[in-house]
Amino acid sequence: MSPKKSNLEVRLKQRIQNLGRITFAEFMEACLYDQDFGYYNTGHETIGTTGDYYTAPATHPGFGATLALQLKTMWKLLGSPNNFTVVEGGGHKGRLAKDILNYLSTTNDTFISSINYWIVENNRRALIDIKLFVSEDNDYELSWENNTKIPTIQTGVFISNELFDAYPRHRLQSFPNQLQEIYVSLNNMSFVETIDIPSSAQLTQHFENLQIDLPNGAKVEVDTQGPLFMERIGKAIGKGFVITIDYGYPAETLYSRKYMNGTLFCYYQHTSSTNPYIRVGKQDITAHVDFSSLANAGERQGLKVESLMTQQKYLKKLGIQAFIDSLRETNLPEKQIMENRMALLELTKPTGFGGFGVLIQSKGLETPISIDEIVISEARGGLGKLPGVLLSKDHVPIFRGKYPQYETLDLWPIS
Repeated sequence: MSPKKSNLEVRLKQRIQNLGRITFAEFMEACLYDQDFGYYNTGHETIGTTGDYYTAPATHPGFGATLALQLKTMWKLLGSPNNFTVVEGGGHKGRLAKDILNYLSTTNDTFISSINYWIVENNRRALIDIKLFVSEDNDYELSWENNTKIPTIQTGVFISNELFDAYPRHRLQSFPNQLQEIYVSLNNMSFVETIDIPSSAQLTQHFENLQIDLPNGAKVEVDTQGPLFMERIGKAIGKGFVITIDYGYPAETLYSRKYMNGTLFCYYQHTSSTNPYIRVGKQDITAHVDFSSLANAGERQGLKVESLMTQQKYLKKLGIQAFIDSLRETNLPEKQIMENRMALLELTKPTGFGGFGVLIQSKGLETPISIDEIVISEARGGLGKLPGVLLSKDHVPIFRGKYPQYETLDLWPIS
C-alpha cells in the first residue's frame, strides 16, 4: 500500500501539472511556508524532544546567557544609550529571547532597562502567549505579537540563530561550459528532477559575482532571498551590530569539491535524509548558508564585516567556560551537574553547534573597534559575581537522551 498523500503534496502536483515544472526553490518554499500546509505554518512542534531537531537555544540557557553578555558589551561600545533596540529575526517560540532576558533580569544590571526587544517572526502560529514568561514588573520592553517586518534600529543589534538556512534554495548542477538548473516535474504522478537552463540570469551571475568556478558535476544550492533580507537589516540599522549564527561556510568552501552533492538535508523526528520528496510539508528542508553572499549583501547597505568565526571560538571568547566551571561550585547532585555540563559542551562541539559560523557585522561606528573588543564579556576569566544558569524543563534533555540508563539505575553519585 502506498503512503497516503498529504494535502500539500496533492496541491503541489496539481500546480506542476498546470505549469509543467517548478523550480526547486518554489517547491521548497511551498513545503516550508505554504499558508495552510507548510512545515512551519501548521503549528506543530518542530524543535525539541517531540520535534524534528534541536537548536542551541533549546540545548542550554548558557547560550542565551552568553549572548546576553555579548549584547551588554555591544551596548557599552555604542555609548550605553538609554534606548537600545535588540531585534531577533525568526524568534519562533521565543526560547532565545526568554533565556537572554531572564539572565539579564538576574544580574540586577541597569543595562536591561534600556532594552527594547523585538521578535520578528512571519510564522504567527509559532508564537506563544507573551505572558507565559514575561512578568508584569519587568524593566524592559518586549514586542512580538504583530512583528513581521524589521523595525528601525536607531542604535542596537539584530541577532538571528538558524534563520538563513531556512530560506528556499534554487538547485543547480555544473556541466562543462554551462550551468543547468534542477527543476521539479512529474512522471506518472511522482516527483522527478529535470534539468534545463537557469530560470534567472541572476543564478549564473551569482557565481560570477563571487568569482567562483564550480567543479564539473557539482550540485549546488543558491539562496536569492536571504541576501535581500540582509540588505533590509542593513537598511534598518543606523548604528549597531548584526550577529548571524548558522551552519554554513564562505563561498569558496561551500562551492568546493568538498560539497560536490550540495548541502541539502531534511529532518524528521531527529533523523536526517537527503530526499525532499517524501513527507511533503511534514519534514524540515534546509541547506548550508553562503556567508560570503550575506556579507556582500550587508556591505551594499553599509554593514562592515568584523569577523566570521566558528561558534566554538565565539562562545569561548565570550566566556562559556566560566559557566561550565561554575557547576563545580554548586551543591547540585552529580547527575544534575553532568546534565548541565554535557549540554553546555554540546554548544561548542566542533562536529555540532561548535562548527556553526558566526558572522559579526557593524554599522555607523565612530571609530574602528577590534574584534577582540567586540567579542568579549564579563564572564571571561570566571563568572565572579555573575549568576550561573541551569537547565529547565524548556530545554532538550541531551544527557538523558544519550544515557537513558541513568534514569532507572541508581548509579549516582559517581566517585
